[in-house]
Amino acid sequence: MIRPEDVWQALDSLALERGLTPSGLARAAGLDATTFNPSRRVGANGAVRWPAMNSLLRALAVLRVSLSTFGQQLERGEDSADQRQTVHRMRSLPLSRLKGAGLFNEAGHPAGLEWEDITLPGAAPLGAYAVRIDTDRMEPILREGSSLVVMPDLPPRWSDRVLMVRSDAEPVVGIWDGLFPPGIMPFGGNGPFSPSSTVQEVASRWSGEEGAGDDVPLSFGSEGGSEVGAGDAQNPNRVLVPDHAEGVLVQRIIMVTV
Repeated sequence: MIRPEDVWQALDSLALERGLTPSGLARAAGLDATTFNPSRRVGANGAVRWPAMNSLLRALAVLRVSLSTFGQQLERGEDSADQRQTVHRMRSLPLSRLKGAGLFNEAGHPAGLEWEDITLPGAAPLGAYAVRIDTDRMEPILREGSSLVVMPDLPPRWSDRVLMVRSDAEPVVGIWDGLFPPGIMPFGGNGPFSPSSTVQEVASRWSGEEGAGDDVPLSFGSEGGSEVGAGDAQNPNRVLVPDHAEGVLVQRIIMVTV
């Protein structure tokens, strides 16, 4: 028997294969960006909703998968719990505790005993982890109490939301600019995504299109090794990413849950 959870997880898997987050898929399909958000998949009674047929058809058109093929895959069990490679439970930490050595292994995945387990309302790719926003300094862009779902294995691309974690400094959440030397335009503070910015100003600075631009590998060459967390002389709000610094990771945020 096919459940609504199976349909959502199959849709998430197909989108991930094409480098799209739920909001990116919705925008590509001409829908409201929140149409496929995990928070909208659960009703007031806690039951998982079925996706609307019109929304599903438009998403499948973007993914270039026919409805019949999609249905056959579900019926054959190709998105069974053993194969779909998505999870509801994952490792998580509050943003304020995301500092110090030993939180990540060499591959950039959560490690150690500091991490907690949480359950998401929707599915996320295997290997993802969550960071809970426990500050209001990034509102209205990121609401306090929301969670960032971070995928360590996906390199950031121009205009992606990213998380930079540093063993000897506070984490940074913002937009990957794809410039050289590489840098992040942070949310909050006095930067271009500060709480004082209007929604229109933010929209003009960040298109929000997941998937825009090419993948940018995090290999920055041998020159220009900047100080951890230093600002750009031409743009003091821009946080430079240190060149080959130990204990520094920049990872792509693939979705935000409320």
